[in-house]
Formats: sequence, C-alpha cells, structure tokens
Amino acid sequence: MTTRKSIELLKEDVDQGEQLKVRELEIQRLNEEIQRFRAFTESLIQSIGSGLILVDTKEQITFFNRAAEKILGYSKKEVVGKPLTILSLREKKQAMPAPFKDQDDMDSRREGIILRKDKVEIPIGFNTSDHLDSRGRRIGKIINFRDMTNVLKLQEEIIRMDRLISVGELSSGIAHEIRNPLAGIKTTAQALGEEMGQDDPRREYLNRITKEIDRLNDLLRTFFSFAKPQKLKLVVCNIRDIVNEIIPLLVKDIANKGINFTEEYAPDLPRVRVDFSQMHQVFLNLFLNAIQVMPRGGELKIRAEPIASAPLVNPGRDYVRISISDTGKGIAAHDVNKIFDPFFTTRAKGIGLGLSITYQIIKTHGGSIKVESKVDKGTTFTITLPK
Repeated sequence: MTTRKSIELLKEDVDQGEQLKVRELEIQRLNEEIQRFRAFTESLIQSIGSGLILVDTKEQITFFNRAAEKILGYSKKEVVGKPLTILSLREKKQAMPAPFKDQDDMDSRREGIILRKDKVEIPIGFNTSDHLDSRGRRIGKIINFRDMTNVLKLQEEIIRMDRLISVGELSSGIAHEIRNPLAGIKTTAQALGEEMGQDDPRREYLNRITKEIDRLNDLLRTFFSFAKPQKLKLVVCNIRDIVNEIIPLLVKDIANKGINFTEEYAPDLPRVRVDFSQMHQVFLNLFLNAIQVMPRGGELKIRAEPIASAPLVNPGRDYVRISISDTGKGIAAHDVNKIFDPFFTTRAKGIGLGLSITYQIIKTHGGSIKVESKVDKGTTFTITLPK
C-alpha cells in the first residue's frame, strides 16, 4: 500500500509539474504575442504620415511620433514631459478651445497654426479626440495633424490662375474696344497733317496726338500680351545665352546707377527647353524691376543651378533653379502675396502687369516663381524651370 501511494503521489507531482510547464509556455506565448502586437502598433503609429501627439490630463506631452518630429523639428526626447503650450497650437480664426473641455465638435477637422522648433509658424489641419485606457476612462487627448503649407500654396496658385484668366478675358475685351477708336483717331490726325503745310504751327499738335496714340497702342499690346499669351515655341538653350542678350540693353542703366551686377552659373547647369523670346521678357522684367528699386546703387545678382525636383510643380522631374536678387528697398510683408496680381503696383507710373505676365509665362512653361523680400534689405525672385 505504501509503495502504491508513493507511486500515485509521484504521478500527481509529475502531472502538476507538466501543467506548470504548460502554463509557463502559455504565459510565454501570450507575452510574445503582446510584444509583437505592441511592436506592430508602434510601427503603425510611427509610419503614418500625420503627426501624432498624446497629452495627459495635465496637458503634458506623453508621446510624439516620427512624423511630428519631422514636421516640427523637435526630437521626442525634447518634448515628452513638456507642456503642450510650447507648440503654441491654436485655431486660425479663434483661440483653440482647451483640449480637455467637453464639446460636441472636438473631433471635427480644424485648421490651425503650430510653432516649429525654429520659431516659424506653419499652417496645419488637425483634430483632437479622447485618449482612453482599457477601462474606457479618459487619460488624455490625441492630437492628429498634417502640415498644410504645400496644400495652401497650391490653393493660392489655383486662385491666382483663375483670377488671371478672368482679368485677362476682361482686359482683352476692353483693349479691343479701345484699339478701334484709336486707329480712327490716328488715321484722321495723319490725314489732317497731309493737308497742312510743312511750316504750319498746328502740325505740332497733330504730332503730339500721334505720339500719344502710339503710346496707348504700346499699352494695349501689353494688355494683349497679358490677356492672350502667345503659344510657346520651345527651343533648347542655356540660361546664360538669354541673360547675355539682355545685359547689353541694361548696361547703361546699371553703370549710371552704380549697380554691381554678378552672374553665377553652376558648372553642371543643364540646358532648358523654353520659348526664348518669352523667357527673354521674363528676365528683362525682373532685371528692370531690380534696377528701378536701386536708384542709388546696390547689388544685382543672378544665380542658376540644377535641382533634383520641384515638389510644388512636378515631383520626380529635374529642374533648373534661377534666383535674381537685388539689395533694393524690398517689398512690404502685406504686399508680397499681391505682387503677381494683375494691376497691382507700388510705382506711380506702373500699370501692374509686368509681374503678372512674368508669372503667366513661367506657369505656361510648367515652372514656378516665388518671391522673398525684406524691407530695406532686398528682394529675391526664384524661378524653377523643367529641363
């Protein structure tokens, strides 16, 4: 009996040991699954293109994904544990509601402004939602956001092009209506001049009328150039060749005003396919504008270099970037976004079409043009053109 009981007890011990091993293996398997799930979740969160910020109920940042690091310039270590206020997140039109107020519209998409590490404010689209624990209790907020800088720039481009088309059609109609009467007036003035003697003092009045009509016709040609841009006649050429055709036209003004003109071309600068005549007009407009804002001298520089791509135009294509810089009076911040608008000008005698035509030509070539300016420091126009 004693031996039989001992054997039975030994079997029970063995069974319990096996059960413990099975449980340990099951626990190990579950832990591995949990770790894999955590790794998958972390990978998923880190790989999304949107910035993701988690904050606790005290508005302290608890999580910062890689997209948030890329957009804002902060590393995760720099912001975790810091208050959300360091990012100055707010809505565009009104102050952002406190993240932890119970409001029905908290999950709706909003547009706002956020502060990068370099202290530059950028536009974002964002929403907020409750961060809940496994028991459904709120432990903070989740802020999901995207950088809207490029999207807003594209929207501005579309709006500007629509405006140019509308104004162009209006300008074309007005120019046609004006040109016909002008032709009649000029013909009449010339007929009167033929009936007068060469010494008749009244011929001077007719000459003035004819000169003013010619001036108006030049103005109308500008209108037509803006309203109905010519079709492109593309040729392969060097940027330097275009500039070399322009400089002889401006060298006298450059010298008289004491302007130092410099050129800088990358050794590997490729040729571009452009309409030579229209691109000539683009550079001439930009050079003339630069010279006019430096009546007492300054620096005028053109720089050209190849770039791998132009994200706002056609990603993946190779481009040439040309910058034309001056050290003139600059453009006021509130005027920078208006300078390509038709009929906008800050000069008393300007009609405000030169830069609009320039913008139109660059767009027709599949390129882009932007401006950076500081008052009393100078202005830089940057053009990107496809190879």
